[in-house]
Amino acid sequence: MKHFVKAHIPLLGLLMVFASAQGLTGQVIVNGGFEDLSALPSTTGQWSLAGGWASTGSSENSPDVFHVQGAGGGDLPETPVALVSPYQGMAVAGFMASGSAGTDRREYVTGTFSSPLIAGTRYRMTFRMTSGELTAFSEGGLGIGKLGMHFSMGTLSQIGASPMMEAPHFVLTPVFFSREWETISFTFVADADWSHFTWGAFGPDSDRIIEPIEGNQPSMAYCFVDDFNLVLSEGEMSADEVDVRGPNPKPQIEVIDLESEPAWFVPNAFTPNDDGENDLFLPIWGNLTMVRFEVYSRWGELVYKLSSGSNGWDGQSLSNQNVAAGMYIWQMDLQDVNGRTISESGAINLIR
Repeated sequence: MKHFVKAHIPLLGLLMVFASAQGLTGQVIVNGGFEDLSALPSTTGQWSLAGGWASTGSSENSPDVFHVQGAGGGDLPETPVALVSPYQGMAVAGFMASGSAGTDRREYVTGTFSSPLIAGTRYRMTFRMTSGELTAFSEGGLGIGKLGMHFSMGTLSQIGASPMMEAPHFVLTPVFFSREWETISFTFVADADWSHFTWGAFGPDSDRIIEPIEGNQPSMAYCFVDDFNLVLSEGEMSADEVDVRGPNPKPQIEVIDLESEPAWFVPNAFTPNDDGENDLFLPIWGNLTMVRFEVYSRWGELVYKLSSGSNGWDGQSLSNQNVAAGMYIWQMDLQDVNGRTISESGAINLIR
């Protein structure tokens, strides 16, 4: 049975509002959702387009940025590596965490804080990661253990595609491979006025498990990332948080799911061919209130907007013309009983 990527998307601008509400004194992750691009990506390896994200100084370390309105190898949801929809907004980043076991090949993503962290202050960092839905042509499919986060004052230096040997401050011990977006969150105390953070596999292949999970002879462990954010962590930590101090990682750190599953469902395909079966595309939102539901082409054109009393999308554009078969992007805003707005996004395959 196929598993399709499902995305949970905060409202645009929520990161800044949430950071302010938590009392953060200016430190936020710059361009944490990869929405600020100097140009739309047209191929892989265009890491320099992502504002606020840095290089390790190696020409062989060139992660990818993808955008719903990108072109060629830079668009979503069908990338050269896997099918994936953004967790939030319209863009994601991706990197080769490792090549095949024994090759010691690495890429890393390095982000920046809007201002240096304050030494001695406790923070919580949260971000999302997925392997996506592999295609028949994907070279991905390896799972990788012991991905880590290293904080620094300034960028780290990498030689070619070789592993960097810095000791990470946080280690995700379990082998990671997931078709779904997973939430990774940890609490740490800044030992210095750190200005940068780097995510990837530190140390040689012999220090970790790299194993095939899916695909036909996969050659890399590839990860998509999105929605990096930082808040102050105050008061006592709950049992599902991890306190990390100094350069030595704590053992047995696990992925923490910070969100309960919302009561909604969106189909991943429909067939508007008037045969009476699966002709309409309509989300189900349970005990939530639908505020907005829209469908866009891969080029960002609005093709459908749910109105009151509608039975769902029948595959026609706003001008009542049949749209072409293929992949489309849906976005919706839901409201729960407490008035909290939940913004979601994903992909739908229209089959004729």
